[in-house]
Amino acid sequence: MSDDTIYCYHCQRRHPKEEMRKLETKTGTRWRCIASINAAKQSREAREAYGRQMTEANKAEAQSKARIILHAGR
Repeated sequence: MSDDTIYCYHCQRRHPKEEMRKLETKTGTRWRCIASINAAKQSREAREAYGRQMTEANKAEAQSKARIILHAGR
């Protein structure tokens, strides 16, 4: 993994450092991407739409990785 990226605990992806911000949470300091911070400031409908979008992207990525692993084992 590149040192130029940081893991976002909210959307569970790596982003370039310049797209990330440190936030204080109940459990300590965490990194979160600007897109997820901005999405949280929107209406409930917009937040839910952003969440669905991220869920679909994460699901597609997981399925792709599973296919690669499955085919590598053949």
